[in-house]
Amino acid sequence: MHETESSAPANRLFTSIARALAVVIIGMAVAGCAPSAGTPEAEAQTAGFEHYRNARYGYKLDYPAAFDLAPPPANGDGRVMRGADVTLRVFGVQMLEKSLRDIASARVGDAANASEVQNSRGSVVMVEDDPGEARTVKAIALAGERAAVLVIDGSMANTARREHVLASFRPVADKAAGDRATDAGKRYKNAAMGFSIVHPRGARVSSEGANRVKFTVLGPANEAASEITDGFSVIVQRKRSSAETLAGYARQQRPGEAVSAESVRVGPHRAWRYRETSELGQTVTHWLFMPAAGRAYHVSAIVSGAESQYREQLQAMLASLQFG
Repeated sequence: MHETESSAPANRLFTSIARALAVVIIGMAVAGCAPSAGTPEAEAQTAGFEHYRNARYGYKLDYPAAFDLAPPPANGDGRVMRGADVTLRVFGVQMLEKSLRDIASARVGDAANASEVQNSRGSVVMVEDDPGEARTVKAIALAGERAAVLVIDGSMANTARREHVLASFRPVADKAAGDRATDAGKRYKNAAMGFSIVHPRGARVSSEGANRVKFTVLGPANEAASEITDGFSVIVQRKRSSAETLAGYARQQRPGEAVSAESVRVGPHRAWRYRETSELGQTVTHWLFMPAAGRAYHVSAIVSGAESQYREQLQAMLASLQFG
């Protein structure tokens, strides 16, 4: 069909109007979908959650849709989300030569009683679960020597929801953090107990009372959601002893059936070592230290799986022990 002279201008006018309307509609859609800095995005990424993205620092988070979002701070560094019994706070900080462990520890009520449940490349998670008070802190490394912190005050009854919130808190651009960011593979210090030790990258560190710290290293064959089936754990305990010598302390601590007891050198220290079998049939190796009269330590190691696979890491940990 050919256009007539009278219909051609009308058709061209209709086409121009249609194109203009399309540009306006597309522009409105783009403007409506683009999130502003430091505000929730228009679409939640997971059912039951809203999505928050912080443009100033470059991190993101999913939070329960039922939570109330507090007004943003003037500096735009984060937000507060409040539920019935739980409050979420996210904010950015400058690292200022601190590690992620330092940053996370500073946000728990009592770092000595908090369990470090994750220390991987780029993030650290610490949990404090005292009677009447529960707090979870996750610190993540960002670009430009910055970090972001998520603080969960209160216990989220829905464990899957809590884990989703923690997992969703990450950099907008998946940036690999430097080793300094996590302290993984660096020296752990406990001033209250008077010791320090270097643990392997990714070890879980948990305080089990005021005088007991456990380091757990999971192996590649460890079964998910189970007790350790592949890997090893090292437990350091500060002990009270009336003994004045290491030999005297060893006589107090060593069970009569531990016939393998012997005096050994561990790094710069003298120690008494013995082995016994646990109720689960595992071999437990013990080292007894007394760096000074009245100051005693009991270090135990349990290996699950092939002992030869973890011998080098265990020896390195023990050799790195310092007291003082």
